[in-house]
Amino acid sequence: MKKNIFYCVALAFPLLALMGCNSNKVTGDASSEDSTVVEEMNTDDGKHNKEYIIQRLDNIYKMQDDSKCCSERYQKLFNEAQELSEKGGMVFVDGDHWVQGNDIDEDWTYRILDVTDITPTTATAKVLVNNFDEHEVTLQLVFERDDWYVDNFLTESGGAQPEVFDEAKDIQAFIAAMKKDNEIAKKLIGEWGWVGDDVPELLLKFTMKDGTLNSLKAEECYLYRLYSFHNPLCGVYDGKVQIGQRPDNDAIDLTLEINEKGDELTGHIMLKLANFDYSYDGPITLRKNYFRYKDK
Repeated sequence: MKKNIFYCVALAFPLLALMGCNSNKVTGDASSEDSTVVEEMNTDDGKHNKEYIIQRLDNIYKMQDDSKCCSERYQKLFNEAQELSEKGGMVFVDGDHWVQGNDIDEDWTYRILDVTDITPTTATAKVLVNNFDEHEVTLQLVFERDDWYVDNFLTESGGAQPEVFDEAKDIQAFIAAMKKDNEIAKKLIGEWGWVGDDVPELLLKFTMKDGTLNSLKAEECYLYRLYSFHNPLCGVYDGKVQIGQRPDNDAIDLTLEINEKGDELTGHIMLKLANFDYSYDGPITLRKNYFRYKDK
């Protein structure tokens, strides 16, 4: 199955000058419908030589099928991130790492520039992809299942201080962030009440139906004796709890962080209740299983 590149990696790609050809470079037109995968070389000295790896990469770029072209490690990472994103209601991918972009030029091409650092288990390849613009991609290859597979995609941004986009590293960071957000969401389950004077008397109740981020809800979002927000948008993103709703002329925007103990939320709230001539824009603290007029 053809899969898309991790969304963070797709944010920027370098525009590099076209490099000259040499006898080891293979050019392909992957958009051609009659492109066929040629039978790969298997010489007496094995598959650990530049010529064979270049031919293997040419076949890979004709197939563009992660299940047949990417390493087991990469596929495991991708599948875990995809599952977490679905459970968390997040967008995980935005683009295609084979063509280096979101949109695909019908006449896009690729050119294998070089293969270096060949060892019994790893190798490095440079590929120039032309999809509207030119993007040079570094492929980290691994030898497994009796052949070469792509284990990672590296691209470099342009500018005076170029930045390397490491797809596998970014996927790992995405997985770690999603797991952290999920743990925070679990700690939210229950009732919370405002702490202190001269702040909105806010009461919250969180539920999490099936233990996934996507099921987290602020079942109650209530300003004591004043107003109730019905099913506001609620989520945990990058370690922060966010709640928001803007029905008619009324609005709430709430950003909170949970303490290490898991019993206090602190952050910022913006409230506007036009019908009650009430507004607030400032800090707030909430405590778990706390009601000020009872537990004061």
